Amino acid sequence: RKIFMKLGQGDWFTAGATTRSDQLELAVNAAEILSRQKRGGLIVFPRKTGIKHIIETGTRINADLSSALIISIFAYDGPLHDGAIVIQNGKLQAAGCFLPLSEQQDIRKSFGTRHRAALGLSEESDAVVVVISEETGALSLAWESRLYYDLTPGNLTRRLKDLMERSNQKIAKEDNEDVKESFLEI
Repeated sequence: RKIFMKLGQGDWFTAGATTRSDQLELAVNAAEILSRQKRGGLIVFPRKTGIKHIIETGTRINADLSSALIISIFAYDGPLHDGAIVIQNGKLQAAGCFLPLSEQQDIRKSFGTRHRAALGLSEESDAVVVVISEETGALSLAWESRLYYDLTPGNLTRRLKDLMERSNQKIAKEDNEDVKESFLEI
């Protein structure tokens, strides 16, 4: 029974979804364009920890992912511009989501609300958050309560892929351990 429960919780049988690598490429392409235009944005990639409470603060989209969609959401006069988008299972799940702000005291004074929000979510979950600065156009990445500032698009892509792959390997390893345990319990 535990084995079937684990299978049902995963997204192994999701048909037609873009690969995680494609999702990351689409998001980084959009982030690069937004960066050149100095249009701010927050892009959240949940990993193992669920962030349903964050998704519920925004507008449900559940749309196929595209760079154009991401760019249009972060238009200056758009109603969803100031919130975060959540990308999960090949879909843009929600937009205009509110993220918790970090309580860290040693954050640079030049960092604004977007950077504090990205750090805040990375403190409360294992999500990875891409930040596009509206002020400078800098691309940053937040995870595990740390912010990596002013990354090149190539560096951002490499780090994102590494973090998301590491997350998948960790989840797969834990699933295998659970399967072994369930065989022992039988």
